[in-house]
Amino acid sequence: MGKPKIVGIGELLWDVLPAGRRLGGAPVNFAFYAQEQGAEACIVSAVGQDASGDELLGGIAALGLGVRAVQRNAHPTSTVEVTLDAAGVPAYRIREQVAWDYIERTAEADAAVAGAAVVCWGSLAQRNAVSRRTILALVDAAPVGCLRLFDINLRLNYYDERIVRDSLERADILKLNEDELPVVARFFGLEGAAERVVAQLVERFSLRYVVFTEGGRGSRVTAADGRTSYLATPRVEVADTVGAGDAFTATFAASLMQGLPMEECHRRAVAVAAFVCTRHGAIAPLSEFMKTEITNR
Repeated sequence: MGKPKIVGIGELLWDVLPAGRRLGGAPVNFAFYAQEQGAEACIVSAVGQDASGDELLGGIAALGLGVRAVQRNAHPTSTVEVTLDAAGVPAYRIREQVAWDYIERTAEADAAVAGAAVVCWGSLAQRNAVSRRTILALVDAAPVGCLRLFDINLRLNYYDERIVRDSLERADILKLNEDELPVVARFFGLEGAAERVVAQLVERFSLRYVVFTEGGRGSRVTAADGRTSYLATPRVEVADTVGAGDAFTATFAASLMQGLPMEECHRRAVAVAAFVCTRHGAIAPLSEFMKTEITNR
């Protein structure tokens, strides 16, 4: 049996951090950590026909990720200025009218999702109607049985109720954090404590799982059958939290593809996210020791 194919769709960019420029964008972070968990991973996105795009594609290919479905267009390759607070939590300044705002549906993009076991997308890359149409069409084109994962990733003002609703209606899994849950609750008139709002989302949108993270406190996974798994966030020395959420999502999805129970998928996701927090930047290769820790603890 071959490796499960996991596809990240959306923004592709350079994160410009205090320590320098690094590969970024939720799809590349997600794809990288899915690959680290044994998946075949690729990205659907767009970069510019510029030197920055050349370097970005080269860096992603060097990680072993599939880039055949990354398009080149006339818009500039994206950069995002990232500032970190005292706790290592990032804030973003995101340029507009960049290459990933204009992702088109191509034969290569269709081929990327054709055999996918998981497709993952968010809200940010849907800020422009061109990419939004493409992303939803590709999610719809994924095969029967493909796990559709909406990692909502609300950023600045680049979302609205329609974007969130259209994606939730297609999703099997929703991943969101403590800042995003109240926004989603407001959109759909949901009230009560976090656990109640999550349960209502599961029922309303026929979700298989909702993954809800609360930063340094903990995280909870809720299944369609009412099962829940809660884990406290491990205490680690935080370098920054860039990419930790994407690492969590990818590990949870890749572990599901291995047929592991929900509770074990959750435990592995928490372990990987905690590890990523101890490293600077979003891409932190998992050492053999860390892989052993994930599988044997």
